[in-house]
Amino acid sequence: MASPSLESLLTTLASSGVEFIVVGLLAAVAQGAPVTTHDLDIVHRRTPENIQRLVDVLVNTLDAQYRGRTDVLRPTTEILAGPGHSLKTRLGPLDVLGAIEGGRDYEALLPSSQAIELAGHRVHVLDLATLIELKRGSTRLKDQLVLPVLEETLRQRGG
Repeated sequence: MASPSLESLLTTLASSGVEFIVVGLLAAVAQGAPVTTHDLDIVHRRTPENIQRLVDVLVNTLDAQYRGRTDVLRPTTEILAGPGHSLKTRLGPLDVLGAIEGGRDYEALLPSSQAIELAGHRVHVLDLATLIELKRGSTRLKDQLVLPVLEETLRQRGG
């Protein structure tokens, strides 16, 4: 399950016109997996226009700052053109990624995503089969522990 604040965070990003794909466990939740997550992980399209839209919503609407820093560092277009960033927002934690494992960026992941409707907006989420593939390749214990649940969800969905 996702907290109401994470759902609000996702809706806020979707309504801003930012092009992104949800790649973390929230993608699994959106596809019916009975799991819990505490952050939103996205891969964003790294075009100048999209990065500018992302910066605008992060700074002006979500009050985003970098997690784990004592100074206030705000996202910029130059920084978000890079590989990955862990942010805290007024609606919850957000990992903004330029690419994930294997260097897969927005364009590479788009064919492995599906669009869902969220509050009148179209949101792309990474499909369960690809999410399972990523978790299988992970050495993190939490990724290994969630695998059986994701695999069963995919099986029940006929995948």
